[in-house]
Amino acid sequence: MNVLLAAQVLLLAGALACLLPVRNRLRAAFGLLSQGLAMLLVLSVAVPVVLGGAPLEGELAWAHPVGTLKMRLDALGGFFLAWSLPMTLLGSVYAVGYLQRHFDGERHVGVHYALLNLTALSFVLVYTADHALVFLLGWEIAALAAWLLVIWDYPNQKVRFAGFNYLVSTHIGLIFLVAAFMILYTHSASWEMGSFGRWLQAHPGAERNLVFLLLLASFGLKSAFFPFHSWLPRAHAAAPAHVSALMSGVIHKAGLYALVRFILLIGQPDEWMGWFLIGFSLLSAVIGALYTVGQRDLKRLLGYSSTENVGIAGIGLGVGCLGLAWGNPALVTLGFAGGLLHVLNHAFFKCQLFYAAGAVYQATHTVDIERLGGLARLMPWTAVSFVLGGVAIAALPPLNGFTSEFVIYSGLINGQPIAAWAKVALAAAAAGLAFVGAVSALSITRGFGVVFLGAPRDPSIERPQEVSRWMLAPTLLHAAGVVVLGVAPVLGLALVEGSVRLALAALPGAGTQALDALGGTLTRIGALSAGLAVAVAILWWQRARFGGPAAASHVTWGCGYTAPNTRMQYTGSSFSWDFSQPFRGVMVLLRRQHAPEGYFPKDGHLVTDCVDAVERRLFSVIRHGDESATELSRRLREDDPRLAFAAALVAIILIAGVIALAGGALR
Repeated sequence: MNVLLAAQVLLLAGALACLLPVRNRLRAAFGLLSQGLAMLLVLSVAVPVVLGGAPLEGELAWAHPVGTLKMRLDALGGFFLAWSLPMTLLGSVYAVGYLQRHFDGERHVGVHYALLNLTALSFVLVYTADHALVFLLGWEIAALAAWLLVIWDYPNQKVRFAGFNYLVSTHIGLIFLVAAFMILYTHSASWEMGSFGRWLQAHPGAERNLVFLLLLASFGLKSAFFPFHSWLPRAHAAAPAHVSALMSGVIHKAGLYALVRFILLIGQPDEWMGWFLIGFSLLSAVIGALYTVGQRDLKRLLGYSSTENVGIAGIGLGVGCLGLAWGNPALVTLGFAGGLLHVLNHAFFKCQLFYAAGAVYQATHTVDIERLGGLARLMPWTAVSFVLGGVAIAALPPLNGFTSEFVIYSGLINGQPIAAWAKVALAAAAAGLAFVGAVSALSITRGFGVVFLGAPRDPSIERPQEVSRWMLAPTLLHAAGVVVLGVAPVLGLALVEGSVRLALAALPGAGTQALDALGGTLTRIGALSAGLAVAVAILWWQRARFGGPAAASHVTWGCGYTAPNTRMQYTGSSFSWDFSQPFRGVMVLLRRQHAPEGYFPKDGHLVTDCVDAVERRLFSVIRHGDESATELSRRLREDDPRLAFAAALVAIILIAGVIALAGGALR
């Protein structure tokens, strides 16, 4: 544990060094150096634990009522640390290129890097906490650091509103989390996670069910499950690209970590918890996928796909819960392995996609799909990165998204001895997951086709060029991870195997036969994926080297035109129009248009946008509530002193009544 403490001190020292009155480049160097050294320290102890070593424990004496602060690093925490810190470092490297124009300006870039250091620090605290207050400290540091990172472009009012929306949402989740911890502390008389687990295992019933629902609401807000997701698309659209990547791929995975941690503390959850988690996650996956199809902002599209993918991971964890409730080791293995593998895979391809979107914004100063087009010829590396991430997010072989979803499908469609109605319900969930995959493929095809293929749609956009190596290097490293985990999925399984064994430990006498069988299956899938990848690479190489027969150049007969223009291409809206019509109740489409008029009309326009139905309804309720409060205040004449005296009298009567009841009936 001394190594982890040294890493935390190093991250804090690096954050302070980033604030020194020196040049911005030196501030960034301090941030990168401190993060890199802290990452090496953490990995030196986390990787051995992940690969089967003994957990690490440490404690720090503190005053009453906090008690001894305990830290514990086991396979689950080590798994999350093993990729969270390296990806945060890559995001910081990407920021050097993305924020390059600010390095010679007046902006204090060191503040940004200090916040990235604090984000890395929060991971170490959350993933090693064995004390509720340490966990809450790391949880809050991550929330506040992410909020300040989101509002980097704070002069923009939309950015400030998006940041405020995120801040309010994350602290509503904190309220649910604190409420659950208060219940657990009341019954266990301890802040230690182990004490929480002992009470949860020994007291099934209404209170444990309430704690589960409170925790699920808190972690659902953190990870942006539907319907707690409305802050997410705004925050991702407003934040710098590397911040969006870290929020979606890394920071919000803390919610899924906490969900798995408390499932393991429960030991053998009730059956309804597994079904509830599967239904809750499937709804999130379906709604998130549908919303990706209608977005015209490329970063909002990727933001909604995060809601989709945390839902997919949640389905796997729900299957694992059912396996624990039924005492079925095979379902435990497939569920938790599939869910955690998808968490890892999503981190790789989602960061990659956000980095590609950031490159598009850096080169064109817009992420409006309807204004872009033809970027593949001008930004080939970005285009290749985006299409690789798109294939992975659509769960198509031979990339990593396919392997984790394959494991989840194996848990949903299985030959285990369970009730017939349960098999039907799981098969229905598998059908829903298949629908999500098809919609995701449509969405990413739309995004890539409209943005990178065809001809430019807006002549006012300057001719873009490929971005700097600072931005390309992290993007391509994530792309390499997507390919490696696709052709060698056993590497991913090696990282999650220790966490799956922790889940299996809740079942007395459970063996690891299912885990060994899963390893063999993934080895065969990896071999097939590698063969497919090699075949695609050979075809691509032959096409690039030899090409096709030279075609004669001549003026094309084309009914009056010889070259395509923007009117002859699909727009993003027209691409998805037919699909979106049956789902108009979920996908709320707003139209703004100016129709041509007269014999010689001026140019008209039609703008369609898919807005969030949950957010729209929420703002409507707030607006009506504000109007009602204003009207009530006007009618009650709030400046009348008699009203204040009456309110005070009622309050005194209520307090006296509560005191009287506490001395008698409520004792």
